[in-house]
Amino acid sequence: MKEKEIDQKAAIMIVIEHLGDVPPGTKCSAVLFDHERIRREQEFHAQLYSETGVRDPEVRRAMVAANVAHDPYWLVSLKSSRGTSGEVTRLHRVDARTGKVLPEPA
Repeated sequence: MKEKEIDQKAAIMIVIEHLGDVPPGTKCSAVLFDHERIRREQEFHAQLYSETGVRDPEVRRAMVAANVAHDPYWLVSLKSSRGTSGEVTRLHRVDARTGKVLPEPA
């Protein structure tokens, strides 16, 4: 895939192809996490870690870096109905430029 950003539909299709076992009737959606949204997510995590007792700024930065992506990505949600157990939601991240499914944060 070229180095241009993919769109919402492409991100969803990449996840479906990656999983290969998406049942019919699954509800799919995707939200782009651009640089501004990522910055807000980093601030949120830094505040959360601070409130839970992480005082060292370097440790906090390392924790944020380990859990928040640096580059734009699509967060793809797949919701499927599993009978009596209700809906099951699976979240996957897709790099907005490369179109590759990203591994889960550490």
